[in-house]
Amino acid sequence: MLSEVIVVISIIAMFTMLAMFNLSGLLYNSGFKNQSHELIKVFRMAAATAAESGRRYEIILDFAEQSYMLREITTGLVAVEDILEEEVILTGEFNDDFQLIYVMFDDGEITNESTALFRAGRVGWQYGGKVVISDDEGNEYSIVINRLSRMIRLEYGDVEILRPKIPDEIAF
Repeated sequence: MLSEVIVVISIIAMFTMLAMFNLSGLLYNSGFKNQSHELIKVFRMAAATAAESGRRYEIILDFAEQSYMLREITTGLVAVEDILEEEVILTGEFNDDFQLIYVMFDDGEITNESTALFRAGRVGWQYGGKVVISDDEGNEYSIVINRLSRMIRLEYGDVEILRPKIPDEIAF
């Protein structure tokens, strides 16, 4: 009788360990997906709230810290270290499943050092662009912020973005 109970408990323990191992694998694999969708949600929230309220918002992507901050712009455009605590709405950090690689704005400016700033106002984004990110396996993705259509989407790879034509580029 005792040996049968031990065998049953052993079998239950094995199934429990297998279930926990599979669940932790699912959670690990969804880390990148969750973080990328969270960042997209922050971009969409900033744009929607700015359009509805008429206030200005800024998303600050920090490459060194692998983090982001959403703030309401009330004191004007200031350095990151001078941002007032009451302006900060949301902050987040990325883990090893998600890495910021670089940002390319639709005016052609590229940065992967220090910070990148996306500002939203009542009429939309000051600049559009793409945020190139990678997962833990090195696969690249692009979060595309379109300032004309206000669409924000995640695409596989380092995609090309639409850039507004500069008057010198327009042929007559």
